Amino acid sequence: MRLPKTLAAMTAAVALTTLTGCGGEGDSGPLAAFGLPKADTMAAVEQLINKNGLACRELEPGIGRKAEERLKDPSAFAVKETATCKAGREEYTTLVLLSDMKKFQEANKKALEADPDFDTSYFVGQNFAVDAGNDDAARKMKSAGLALMVCDPKFKAEIPSGYKISEELVKGCFVTDYLPS
Repeated sequence: MRLPKTLAAMTAAVALTTLTGCGGEGDSGPLAAFGLPKADTMAAVEQLINKNGLACRELEPGIGRKAEERLKDPSAFAVKETATCKAGREEYTTLVLLSDMKKFQEANKKALEADPDFDTSYFVGQNFAVDAGNDDAARKMKSAGLALMVCDPKFKAEIPSGYKISEELVKGCFVTDYLPS
């Protein structure tokens, strides 16, 4: 499976974001309409991941090195809280609670515009995002009901017909149920 460069670049970070709504949209926003799951606490996100065959063990406050590089200015990405858990033997998952999904997407789009190699891909639920880190985890994120968020127009052009695409929060960032196989 060949993932977009931005998704394959991350190896150990998983960013999960929990809001009280999707960019202020609550349960009626575009990500809710996309049919995505919702989790309102760090524990709820951890449970969602574990329930769907992924691993998130030994949850602790803090942020992983790779995620820290991506989220250099936490306030610009609407970061409220971070935690890290083990995803495998040498793999870690970073959970990031956000105050605003729209602001999170806008910051990712702006970062990509400043650096064409910036990784903007996350798997998203209604009010959280996940950086899968590897192909196997990416497949499990999709089967857990999450959609792929990307702010890279090159990837959008590669999506075959028949897959859902929503670009309703931030023009230039979209969510899709497509995952390259």
